[in-house]
Amino acid sequence: MANKIICIEVGSSVTKICEMDFRTKNPKVYKYCTIQTPEGVYDDGFIDENPAFALSVKQAIQFNKMKSKQVVCTITSSKIATREVIIPSVKKNQVEALIEANASEYFPINLNDYELGHLVLENIKDEDGSSKLKVLVMACNKQLIKTYDNLCNACGLHLVSVDFTGNSVYQVMKNEIKDEVEMVIKVEDKNSIATIMTSTNMIMQRNFSYGIENAVYTLMNSSAFTQKTYEEAMEELRRITCIRLVLNENTVMIEKEEDAPEVSEKVARAMGEITEALAPLIGNVSRVLDLYNSKNSDNPVKKIRLIGLGAEISGLSKLITNEIGVKTLVCENIHSIGWNQSAGLGSSGRYVATIGAGIAPIGFINEEKKKSDISDVNYRNIAIIAVLAALVVCGSLYFFGFSELESAKAKGKVLEKLYATYAPAEVVYNEYNATKELHDSVMVGVSMTDSYNDSLLDFLDKLEKNLPSDAEVVKFQSNCTDSASQVATVKVRVYSLEEGAKILDVMRSVCPEDSITVTNIETEEMTMPEYRDLLVALGVIDKEKADKFSEELTELLGEDGLLVTKFEQEDGEELEVPDYFYVYEFFVGYGVNKSTDESVGQEGK
Repeated sequence: MANKIICIEVGSSVTKICEMDFRTKNPKVYKYCTIQTPEGVYDDGFIDENPAFALSVKQAIQFNKMKSKQVVCTITSSKIATREVIIPSVKKNQVEALIEANASEYFPINLNDYELGHLVLENIKDEDGSSKLKVLVMACNKQLIKTYDNLCNACGLHLVSVDFTGNSVYQVMKNEIKDEVEMVIKVEDKNSIATIMTSTNMIMQRNFSYGIENAVYTLMNSSAFTQKTYEEAMEELRRITCIRLVLNENTVMIEKEEDAPEVSEKVARAMGEITEALAPLIGNVSRVLDLYNSKNSDNPVKKIRLIGLGAEISGLSKLITNEIGVKTLVCENIHSIGWNQSAGLGSSGRYVATIGAGIAPIGFINEEKKKSDISDVNYRNIAIIAVLAALVVCGSLYFFGFSELESAKAKGKVLEKLYATYAPAEVVYNEYNATKELHDSVMVGVSMTDSYNDSLLDFLDKLEKNLPSDAEVVKFQSNCTDSASQVATVKVRVYSLEEGAKILDVMRSVCPEDSITVTNIETEEMTMPEYRDLLVALGVIDKEKADKFSEELTELLGEDGLLVTKFEQEDGEELEVPDYFYVYEFFVGYGVNKSTDESVGQEGK
């Protein structure tokens, strides 16, 4: 009979719990439930110590008659860094050692503060025909893991493993997908994970910090609805369709709601506002899909599956279908999992990541906890073994002690003669130690003349010389406290994705290519003055007219009060001008080791 485990997934508004078989291919879920997460407890994966929340988790487990005391938790957090790497084809039990040996090349961080985990994605062939392994390597902050250990201890439970939500989703959905390429989108309150995969491997996975929270708050704040708490608003979004099925009501709808009831103008306006709150989520999904399809046009994504809390929002799957153009289905039932619908609250689609953590977790666990688990053994058996060993040793000493004593006396006499012979060498040894101590002191003084800021100044000088004039650095944050962690976060604002690509090329020209990571791409609306300056730069209007900034510029506003973004040029062609910026966030390793003049910031993407 398989061992049972309790799986816990803590979110910003709800916490999902289930009891199931541990590490089996086709597990059975015995009990499951969902409880509310108190406001302020959850922050980017971290859990604040909250006795009331711990008591709620403990009571939920007891009320639902979950018997196991062993727990595995799955975490979604920006503090979990991921990177795909290619390594030589080695045995399964050798992968972990190989990754740990090269971890400093993968992540430009202080690895003493992180726990490593990995997931083998697929076997591939190199250009020379040799076999390689494509591996997803993850680094999880130890303090993040500690918060889950504290929660389990407060509940009287034992944390045995920690998983990354992206892996949890993959472990379940790979058994649901057939041969076609599909996208699985896990939508929660504040974040979402989009995974492109087949039944055999995970092709691409992207996290973005958009979910359904803004839509829920929009409904709460609307006078067209009476629901004023988060739970009430979520229930209303589940019960009826409170969103439009397209973002722009002027767009021709691909898929319409059958027999949709007529609504008042006030409700219709509120539905439009709720739908607009979902626009960033739809936009990020579309970008991930376009990125994959642009590189795999011969094998595009054929279907999208929606899981998590967002899957329960009525109409969201049809909104995604209409906006993206790929059939989107709500994944309500997991066929590869034994599921008793009367054993808890909610469909199996809500618990996909919770269940996946119990199938094959990554295995993050705090190093101190590992040592504690190793020392948690049966001390009674150890005591018995120690007594038996002592008796054996005493017996051996009793029988062989006399002969050993005589042998030791003879050796002592030999050593006395050797000491008298080599005593002068002690004087030479002492002189050597004194000279070495003086040399070490001088080298310490030499090292104190170095400054890690030298690398930072060199990096800034290169950026200033190479960045385009129309690129605006809106944030620069550097860590150069030691030669092993000279990294910076740089945010650059540009007018287009093409300009963003040029900025990435510039970054690669001034730093090692594999030390640069694009951690985020956001959009930011332009102000009227910023838009005016852009039009001047593009030659749409002259500077003298722009400087007046008077009634003459009202022609840039359409009848709807929005900026006009399309202009006819002298050659008759239409020029489209964006009314928003792209803000690129880069994570860069730029340090230089002065002793070797080689880059020490070449950690991976």
